[in-house]
This record gives sequence, C-alpha cells and structure tokens, in this order.
Amino acid sequence: MKTPDARSLVNRYLDASFLVTKRFDTRIRERVGQTMTTDQFIALRLINEKEQCTPSDLAELLCVGKSSITALVNKLVDRDLVHRAGDERDRRVVYLTLTDHGRKAYRETEQEIQQLLEPYLIHFKPEDVYNFIESFEKLAALLTHEGGPEQK
Repeated sequence: MKTPDARSLVNRYLDASFLVTKRFDTRIRERVGQTMTTDQFIALRLINEKEQCTPSDLAELLCVGKSSITALVNKLVDRDLVHRAGDERDRRVVYLTLTDHGRKAYRETEQEIQQLLEPYLIHFKPEDVYNFIESFEKLAALLTHEGGPEQK
C-alpha cells in the first residue's frame, strides 16, 4: 500500500473540513438562524464556560480582532443575552456574563444544535468518534500554540 504524500492529505483535509463546516453552518443557520448566529452561540458558550470572561479573552478564543468582538458583544448586550460588569479594582477590565435570558437562549440553541448533529453520529462507532475528536482537538491545540508545532 502506497503512503499518501503530505499534499494529498492536506488537500483531503481541506476538502472535508470545508464541506463539513459549510454544510453544518448552513443547517445550523436554517435551524436557529432567526434567533442566533453561529458566532453569537459560540460566544455565549465561551462566556458560559469561562468563569471570568473579558472581551479580550473572547477575541482570543474566537481568533478575531477586538473591534469585531466589540460589535459582537454590543449585539449580545442589546439583546439582553450578556451583561457587562466592571472590575471593582481595575475600571479598565470588563467581565462578561450571561443574563438569565442569555442562559435560557444558550441552552435552547445548544439543544437545537445537539438534535441537529446527533443523528449523524449513529453512522460511526463510538471509539471512532472519540478518536476523531481527540485528533481534531490535538490539531486545534497545535494551531493555537504560538510557536507553531513542536518538532519531535
């Protein structure tokens, strides 16, 4: 059996990644797009998971500039999904938390996305799903590492 070259593997990854991302984003938008964008949902998820989330944290986690985060956070605040609170010791620091309405909207959207994606998982063995996710998380970690992948 011939081992595929790196170019072939990269192209297969790019093709599959683009197709999966595009199709899932489209289906998610069709399902929950009237109430929330994918970016807004991801932002709510990150704010929900991080105990003290600042706009800068959010910008870093979403890999976008601070001006983009300001616009996103403003929309979430205007919709009463997120609350801004200043740090008592440092007025320059702002923390983001979900409002009660934000938590409810987040849970409902999370449930919608779960129901949308779950049926696809039955086509895979559980260990294949775990292996795929672990490999994808490893790639994400390598891409996040500031110095690039470590040579071993």
